[in-house]
Amino acid sequence: SAEMIDRFGPLPEPTANLTKLIEIKRQAIDAHIAKIDVGPRGTLVSFHNDSFPNPAGLIAYAERLQGTVKLRPDNKLVLARAWNDPKSRLNGLFQLTKGLSAVAKKAG
Repeated sequence: SAEMIDRFGPLPEPTANLTKLIEIKRQAIDAHIAKIDVGPRGTLVSFHNDSFPNPAGLIAYAERLQGTVKLRPDNKLVLARAWNDPKSRLNGLFQLTKGLSAVAKKAG
């Protein structure tokens, strides 16, 4: 949080990473994500019981990010983006889980 940074200066890298990892985990839970497999060419997101609370929203999300995100017939989400270093992977996963949790929360 901003308050922590103001009082103690910028967070050291490992602490900042841990905070981001905790956020990613929380967002993944909100997004009903069971598993995220990060490979050299992209990322595969599996949902609990291969279902998502807001299917229409998920389809719209995939359409918005066309070319980057693809929804497979088995309801797994493929993100066709390679992250070359741990920092960009962390940031990428943060954005991905944030987007998916926002879509999940809009479920009717």
